[in-house]
Amino acid sequence: PSPPKSRPLAGIGLLSIPADRSDNRGETGTILLYREPGVGRIAEMELSDFPSMALAIKASEGLQHIAVTRAKGAWLKVVFDDSGREGWLQTDRGWEFKTWQNYLKGRGVKPLNGLRKELYQLRTAPSPSSQTIAAVSRDKKLRVVELEDSWILVLVDFASSGWIRWKDDDGRLTISAEEQK
Repeated sequence: PSPPKSRPLAGIGLLSIPADRSDNRGETGTILLYREPGVGRIAEMELSDFPSMALAIKASEGLQHIAVTRAKGAWLKVVFDDSGREGWLQTDRGWEFKTWQNYLKGRGVKPLNGLRKELYQLRTAPSPSSQTIAAVSRDKKLRVVELEDSWILVLVDFASSGWIRWKDDDGRLTISAEEQK
């Protein structure tokens, strides 16, 4: 069997691109990537060739998400392969960039499977040394109230609250986010 897919890199946010409209200033439908904004083209890629965020982000039909690591005006630095290589692209009309703060706040989330035990711990404060309240399982309903660095304050089953990690020390997502209703 093939090895399991690694968890997606988080970066600073998500770029959402309609699958049926993937070109950015090109006629071929490919996405142009550069070493620096507008300088030193490094790749032309199809939208489907970008690393999948599907493990952690439940996208609406016809949308694909790409991890963004930096932003400069209309230019975004994105992860373009599973090894974490990055390139700059210019955003196009119909594409939407959201920081994690804007994307996750108010959204339902669940911890991903197969994480280290400490990443399932609900804590009293956004710190690994803070007191543990309880372990969080995938069957709990978690709603994001606030983000602070790598931590999110969640409302658990609409009854109690606490902090869990939303990304690990390697910058990989530890949660999956539900589609906004």
